[in-house]
Amino acid sequence: MNPDPYTRRLILLRHAKAQPAPAGDFSTEADLARPLSTSGREAALRCGAWLRANALCPDVILCSPALRTRQTMQGVLEGLGTAAPNILLQPAIYEAEPPALLACVQAAPATAMTLMLVGHNPGISKLAHELDPLAQSLDEGFAPGALAVFQPHAQAPAASLANWQGCVPNMVCLHTFTRP
Repeated sequence: MNPDPYTRRLILLRHAKAQPAPAGDFSTEADLARPLSTSGREAALRCGAWLRANALCPDVILCSPALRTRQTMQGVLEGLGTAAPNILLQPAIYEAEPPALLACVQAAPATAMTLMLVGHNPGISKLAHELDPLAQSLDEGFAPGALAVFQPHAQAPAASLANWQGCVPNMVCLHTFTRP
Protein backbone atom coordinates (compact mmCIF):
# COMPACT_ATOMS: atom_id res chain seq x y z
CA MET A 1 0.00 0.00 0.00
CA ASN A 2 2.95 2.36 0.71
CA PRO A 3 0.88 4.94 2.58
CA ASP A 4 1.85 8.58 2.75
CA PRO A 5 2.90 9.26 6.37
CA TYR A 6 1.15 12.64 6.20
CA THR A 7 -2.23 11.25 5.16
CA ARG A 8 -4.77 10.26 7.75
CA ARG A 9 -5.99 6.69 7.56
CA LEU A 10 -8.87 5.08 9.40
CA ILE A 11 -8.89 1.32 9.87
CA LEU A 12 -12.17 -0.30 10.88
CA LEU A 13 -11.66 -3.83 12.19
CA ARG A 14 -14.43 -6.20 13.16
CA HIS A 15 -13.31 -8.51 15.95
CA ALA A 16 -12.23 -11.97 14.83
CA LYS A 17 -14.39 -15.08 15.30
CA ALA A 18 -15.43 -15.56 18.91
CA GLN A 19 -16.73 -18.48 20.88
CA PRO A 20 -20.46 -18.44 21.64
CA ALA A 21 -21.77 -17.39 25.03
CA PRO A 22 -22.69 -20.21 27.42
CA ALA A 23 -25.93 -21.88 26.36
CA GLY A 24 -28.97 -19.99 27.55
CA ASP A 25 -26.98 -17.03 28.96
CA PHE A 26 -28.03 -13.95 27.03
CA SER A 27 -26.67 -11.47 29.56
CA THR A 28 -24.43 -8.56 28.66
CA GLU A 29 -21.82 -9.94 31.06
CA ALA A 30 -21.70 -13.27 29.21
CA ASP A 31 -21.45 -11.51 25.86
CA LEU A 32 -18.65 -9.23 27.04
CA ALA A 33 -16.71 -12.26 28.33
CA ARG A 34 -16.76 -14.22 25.05
CA PRO A 35 -13.16 -15.08 24.03
CA LEU A 36 -11.83 -15.61 20.53
CA SER A 37 -11.96 -19.07 19.03
CA THR A 38 -8.74 -20.72 17.85
CA SER A 39 -9.47 -19.64 14.28
CA GLY A 40 -10.21 -16.13 15.59
CA ARG A 41 -6.81 -15.89 17.27
CA GLU A 42 -5.15 -17.00 14.02
CA ALA A 43 -7.16 -14.45 12.02
CA ALA A 44 -6.13 -11.63 14.38
CA LEU A 45 -2.46 -12.52 13.85
CA ARG A 46 -3.02 -12.52 10.07
CA CYS A 47 -4.63 -9.08 10.29
CA GLY A 48 -1.56 -7.77 12.09
CA ALA A 49 0.78 -9.37 9.53
CA TRP A 50 -1.28 -7.82 6.72
CA LEU A 51 -1.08 -4.39 8.34
CA ARG A 52 2.70 -4.79 8.76
CA ALA A 53 3.12 -5.86 5.11
CA ASN A 54 1.16 -2.77 4.05
CA ALA A 55 3.02 -0.37 6.39
CA LEU A 56 -0.16 0.45 8.32
CA CYS A 57 0.80 0.71 11.97
CA PRO A 58 -1.88 2.48 14.00
CA ASP A 59 -0.84 5.38 16.21
CA VAL A 60 -4.01 5.04 18.27
CA ILE A 61 -6.38 2.11 18.72
CA LEU A 62 -9.94 2.64 19.91
CA CYS A 63 -11.24 -0.68 21.21
CA SER A 64 -14.46 -2.00 22.67
CA PRO A 65 -13.96 -3.41 26.17
CA ALA A 66 -15.38 -6.83 25.17
CA LEU A 67 -12.89 -9.66 25.64
CA ARG A 68 -13.08 -10.71 21.97
CA THR A 69 -12.20 -7.21 20.73
CA ARG A 70 -9.34 -6.88 23.20
CA GLN A 71 -7.99 -10.29 22.18
CA THR A 72 -8.33 -9.33 18.51
CA MET A 73 -6.37 -6.14 19.19
CA GLN A 74 -3.65 -8.09 21.02
CA GLY A 75 -3.38 -10.58 18.14
CA VAL A 76 -3.11 -7.73 15.67
CA LEU A 77 -0.33 -6.15 17.71
CA GLU A 78 1.50 -9.49 17.85
CA GLY A 79 1.14 -9.87 14.09
CA LEU A 80 2.36 -6.31 13.59
CA GLY A 81 5.40 -7.06 15.72
CA THR A 82 5.39 -3.59 17.19
CA ALA A 83 5.12 -1.96 20.56
CA ALA A 84 1.61 -1.12 21.64
CA PRO A 85 0.45 2.26 20.40
CA ASN A 86 -1.86 4.47 22.41
CA ILE A 87 -4.77 2.12 23.25
CA LEU A 88 -8.05 3.60 24.39
CA LEU A 89 -10.73 1.18 25.63
CA GLN A 90 -14.02 2.81 24.80
CA PRO A 91 -17.23 1.36 26.30
CA ALA A 92 -19.22 3.44 23.77
CA ILE A 93 -18.00 1.12 20.98
CA TYR A 94 -19.74 -1.97 22.40
CA GLU A 95 -23.03 -2.55 20.53
CA ALA A 96 -22.75 0.94 19.03
CA GLU A 97 -24.56 2.27 16.00
CA PRO A 98 -22.67 4.37 13.40
CA PRO A 99 -23.30 7.79 15.03
CA ALA A 100 -21.70 6.64 18.30
CA LEU A 101 -18.78 4.98 16.48
CA LEU A 102 -18.21 8.08 14.37
CA ALA A 103 -18.26 10.22 17.53
CA CYS A 104 -15.48 8.02 18.97
CA VAL A 105 -13.43 8.49 15.78
CA GLN A 106 -14.03 12.24 15.72
CA ALA A 107 -12.88 12.55 19.35
CA ALA A 108 -9.59 10.72 18.66
CA PRO A 109 -6.34 12.61 19.27
CA ALA A 110 -5.42 14.83 16.33
CA THR A 111 -1.85 13.56 16.58
CA ALA A 112 -2.94 10.11 15.35
CA MET A 113 -2.35 9.80 11.63
CA THR A 114 -3.42 6.15 11.49
CA LEU A 115 -6.38 5.35 13.70
CA MET A 116 -7.82 1.88 14.19
CA LEU A 117 -11.24 1.15 15.65
CA VAL A 118 -11.85 -2.44 16.81
CA GLY A 119 -15.53 -3.14 17.24
CA HIS A 120 -18.58 -5.20 16.46
CA ASN A 121 -21.14 -5.76 13.77
CA PRO A 122 -23.55 -4.53 12.68
CA GLY A 123 -22.16 -1.12 13.73
CA ILE A 124 -18.76 -1.47 12.01
CA SER A 125 -20.33 -2.56 8.72
CA LYS A 126 -22.94 0.19 8.81
CA LEU A 127 -20.32 2.84 9.58
CA ALA A 128 -18.13 1.65 6.70
CA HIS A 129 -21.10 1.90 4.33
CA GLU A 130 -21.96 5.38 5.61
CA LEU A 131 -18.39 6.63 5.22
CA ASP A 132 -18.20 5.46 1.60
CA PRO A 133 -21.65 4.53 0.26
CA LEU A 134 -20.22 3.84 -3.21
CA ALA A 135 -17.72 1.19 -2.08
CA GLN A 136 -19.21 -1.92 -3.65
CA SER A 137 -16.66 -4.26 -2.07
CA LEU A 138 -18.30 -3.59 1.31
CA ASP A 139 -21.42 -5.31 -0.03
CA GLU A 140 -19.55 -8.63 0.27
CA GLY A 141 -20.16 -8.56 4.02
CA PHE A 142 -18.03 -7.53 6.98
CA ALA A 143 -17.03 -10.99 8.23
CA PRO A 144 -15.27 -11.51 11.58
CA GLY A 145 -11.66 -10.35 11.22
CA ALA A 146 -12.39 -8.18 8.18
CA LEU A 147 -10.83 -4.76 7.97
CA ALA A 148 -11.49 -1.67 5.94
CA VAL A 149 -8.91 1.06 5.35
CA PHE A 150 -10.20 4.55 4.58
CA GLN A 151 -8.25 7.59 3.45
CA PRO A 152 -9.24 11.15 2.54
CA HIS A 153 -11.37 11.40 -0.57
CA ALA A 154 -9.47 12.89 -3.53
CA GLN A 155 -11.99 15.75 -3.75
CA ALA A 156 -11.94 16.48 -0.01
CA PRO A 157 -10.49 19.87 0.91
CA ALA A 158 -6.99 19.46 2.33
CA ALA A 159 -7.98 21.08 5.62
CA SER A 160 -11.00 18.80 6.08
CA LEU A 161 -8.92 16.11 7.77
CA ALA A 162 -6.57 18.30 9.76
CA ASN A 163 -7.98 16.36 12.72
CA TRP A 164 -10.46 13.52 13.16
CA GLN A 165 -13.44 15.84 13.56
CA GLY A 166 -13.43 16.13 9.75
CA CYS A 167 -13.95 12.39 9.34
CA VAL A 168 -17.48 12.37 7.99
CA PRO A 169 -19.28 10.51 5.22
CA ASN A 170 -18.04 11.38 1.74
CA MET A 171 -14.85 13.03 3.06
CA VAL A 172 -13.11 9.65 3.19
CA CYS A 173 -13.19 6.76 0.75
CA LEU A 174 -12.48 3.09 1.04
CA HIS A 175 -8.95 2.28 -0.02
CA THR A 176 -8.84 -1.42 0.87
CA PHE A 177 -11.29 -3.99 2.19
CA THR A 178 -9.83 -7.35 3.11
CA ARG A 179 -10.20 -10.48 5.18
CA PRO A 180 -6.59 -11.59 5.76
